[in-house]
Amino acid sequence: MISHKSKKLINNVGIFAIGNLGSKLISFILIPIFTRYMPASEFGHVDIITTTVNMLLPIVSLSIADAVFRFVMDKNANQTRIFTTGLIFNFVMIVISLVSYPILKLSHVTYAGYILLYLSAGLLQLLLQNFVRGIGYIRLFAINGLTSSIVLAGVGIWRIVFQHAGVIGYLDALISSTLVSIIFLITFSSIWRFITFTQFNLQMLRTMLIYSVPLIPNSFLWFFTNDASRYFIVGFLGLTANGLYAVATKIPTIINVFYTVFAQAWQISAVEEYENDRDGDFFSTIFNANVGLSVILIGGILVVLKPVMSIFVASSYFLAWQIVPSLLFASFFSNLSSFLGTIYLATKKTGGIMKTTVYGMIVNILLNCTLVPIFGLQGAGIGAALGFAFIAGVRLIDVRKFVKLNIAWVNLEISIGLMILMSLIQFVFNNHGIIQYTLLAIFELILIIINVNYLIKSRQRN
Repeated sequence: MISHKSKKLINNVGIFAIGNLGSKLISFILIPIFTRYMPASEFGHVDIITTTVNMLLPIVSLSIADAVFRFVMDKNANQTRIFTTGLIFNFVMIVISLVSYPILKLSHVTYAGYILLYLSAGLLQLLLQNFVRGIGYIRLFAINGLTSSIVLAGVGIWRIVFQHAGVIGYLDALISSTLVSIIFLITFSSIWRFITFTQFNLQMLRTMLIYSVPLIPNSFLWFFTNDASRYFIVGFLGLTANGLYAVATKIPTIINVFYTVFAQAWQISAVEEYENDRDGDFFSTIFNANVGLSVILIGGILVVLKPVMSIFVASSYFLAWQIVPSLLFASFFSNLSSFLGTIYLATKKTGGIMKTTVYGMIVNILLNCTLVPIFGLQGAGIGAALGFAFIAGVRLIDVRKFVKLNIAWVNLEISIGLMILMSLIQFVFNNHGIIQYTLLAIFELILIIINVNYLIKSRQRN
């Protein structure tokens, strides 16, 4: 029988899945289309721009959107005061960022106007998304993701496929989808009901910033751990190599999609359940289930990796499959790190997030400096995987100060070993063959058998 806590988490996961899986499926379908109309150098250029904007979002806004999400979930929270305070502060930071336009132009920054417009729209979108999710409008949050992706696809196909606009066309699609998302959220949440300018409160802003400020360096450092490899690739190998790397990262995106769906629901459950579950039973059950689902999905991707890549991308991008296994491991450990990071958010001990991410950043940068020049793109993937594994390990030790976690270590170690073997098989049997796929299928079956029990337990316990 499914418990109330598990049922609520599963229901929320289902709602978030509607928006996330639909939107990511659209994005996934766009890759083979765009790679046929954009050379690898252009695709690599777009990837650098979007990566940079995503890095700047929490820095420019001082992560105020994260504070809005967390504080509106407190009992008896004044939602109007919290949102109004966050909104006014957000607009001030947008104005400050727009003022930098002349400086960027004088510095000959390519696409400076597009970057600032995309950044400004992204700041407002992020605030609105976090607020509607925090006050329980999760269906609206989910549908919004699907709507913006449809706009991205429509504008992207029109500008890139039919008008051959390249980088500009891709940026037009990103900005259009973000603006439509903002209009959608404002309209269907009646957001004006939560805006009263007299409710702006400096003391509230100070309290929110005390919570969010440690998340600023964390977001920036998380960028270095997660995305800095792109800059090393461009510096050592060039934009074309980064285009291949960008395509390779789209396959692990499948894992990230499922985790994002889970994480959006899990953040709500973690905040609600922390005070009532210091012994960690619920957290432990969900952690082990998260591991089980992740390794089963990764194993499934490894089984069909080469056939999918042969039809998924243009032939000039096919060799990108070689980087995918290491990126799948990076995705796996990244998601485990994020899961553990949610415990810091629930306890409002955000300093621990920053501390552990600093360690990971240092490890990741050292690995990229060492491995990319030697092993090329493969070095970037391995460096990312080891960097996130290090963060996950440090956080696993650190969060036990707040919550007792009982990890299924034997299953975790066996699963990681099987995934390593499945990755090696891809290189040993370089050609498509019956032996290769038979071995991969057998290992995937073993992964399912040893992990499915934890998925069942996550529905029954607590």
